[in-house]
Amino acid sequence: MKTIRLIILLLVVAAVAGVVVWWKSSPEADRVTMRDAKAIDIRPMVRLCSVEIYEDYPVKASIGTRHFFARETLRGSISFDLDSIARDSRDDTLVVTLPREIVEIHESTEPDSYEVIDTWNDRFLGSDKFTAAEENEIKRKAVANYRRRIYAKGYVKRARAEARQNLQALLAATTGHPVIVIDPTPAGALP
Repeated sequence: MKTIRLIILLLVVAAVAGVVVWWKSSPEADRVTMRDAKAIDIRPMVRLCSVEIYEDYPVKASIGTRHFFARETLRGSISFDLDSIARDSRDDTLVVTLPREIVEIHESTEPDSYEVIDTWNDRFLGSDKFTAAEENEIKRKAVANYRRRIYAKGYVKRARAEARQNLQALLAATTGHPVIVIDPTPAGALP
């Protein structure tokens, strides 16, 4: 029993000593500099993100007699700028027009997100090497093709339908009034 009391007493003394050391080592008020926070850009904060995209995409290209085949992982999103929403009131109903979609596509930065599978040349003993500039141009064209594919596969159409529903529910909950969301381009507008 004495041993347990001694252990408890030592633990209490150690805890008190730890608090005293922490208290003494913490910075004093006059050594701490506080500055006001500044918001530099809040534009991305007023976006409604409807769809996130993460997909492996085959890249096939040719430059002259040289051919290139690779796999690239692309990331992207389809969002809507809530700051540019057109609003109108009809009696007690809020009428909102869904703005143009913002489609952002980027090459993934994760390891192994880009892999050259094969390169070849139609000419006998011709070089099948591509320069970094040529590969970057091929990647740029692949992203542009993928953007068209997103519209063709209906991703933008689905994103616009979901954004319309989410925006209607969000505005109805915050305003307490009925909300009608008009979508002038339900399939999106490919730039």
